[in-house]
Amino acid sequence: MSVHGEFRRILGDVVAALRADGATRLADELEPLRERAADDLSAAAEETLAILPRIGDDAPSARADPDMSDAAERLESVCCIILGRA
Repeated sequence: MSVHGEFRRILGDVVAALRADGATRLADELEPLRERAADDLSAAAEETLAILPRIGDDAPSARADPDMSDAAERLESVCCIILGRA
């Protein structure tokens, strides 16, 4: 899978987990970035990295979920790869 595809897939997993946890505000902020990635993958990755740290503050039960935590870490890693920070 391409980096672009991996970004969209993992971001979708994170958005779904946030919605399931009731953290709709964060999910609503992240969800448009899946589409934005088609036009500007670097900008979408940068915005994602700015939002990810708020998961622990705004949705602590989601961050405590091992699957969510793993998805957030994978998403952070993909964003860093996109931005050349790996």
